[in-house]
Amino acid sequence: MRTKGDIVLARPCIEDPNLFIAESNFGLDLDMEMVCRILDELDVPERRCSIRLGVARFRLDDWQVMIYRKGRIDVRRVTDVDDAADAIGRVESIVSLAFQN
Repeated sequence: MRTKGDIVLARPCIEDPNLFIAESNFGLDLDMEMVCRILDELDVPERRCSIRLGVARFRLDDWQVMIYRKGRIDVRRVTDVDDAADAIGRVESIVSLAFQN
């Protein structure tokens, strides 16, 4: 289980300096084919997914999310660590079936 200490507010967003880009890691690899299928089935807005590159980008509420095959997650447009933890938790539940041991 991830703690708020595992989340880094890396830098301010370019479009709004009052918002941040949060970085974290799920600690497990992701099956990107499964991630892409899940995002397609849920018809997630603004989704772009590349199995070959191992990255998916999509919008979740006001957040812009990028997840990577090796488990890294970046969330743009967060207000603070609590907001980032909320976004990451929601993404984790959405892609939970795609985690690999």
